[in-house]
Amino acid sequence: MKYLHYDLDFGPHDVAQINLEVPAYVRLTDDENYVAYRQGNQYRYHGGVANASPANVKPPRPGHWHLIIDLGGKEGEIIANVHIVREKEDDKKNKRLRRTS
Repeated sequence: MKYLHYDLDFGPHDVAQINLEVPAYVRLTDDENYVAYRQGNQYRYHGGVANASPANVKPPRPGHWHLIIDLGGKEGEIIANVHIVREKEDDKKNKRLRRTS
């Protein structure tokens, strides 16, 4: 099984932004589910099919996550560029102000 794997650490408001050359499956898993994925067992993930680029995936909580990108068993080459978009302190203040007004 061909796939790309990234070990990522997310803060509370971070989002993974994935630029893809072709549609692909983009999944975030924890350690246990990443092992299950590699072994071909059932696993849980956040994300899904990314038909457009960039694809954004936000984990349900901060911490360590595995980003997996694959073609769902189809033949082809996976070309991806991954960035973590981190919320700036000014953005946090502006969001708080908007929520309270």
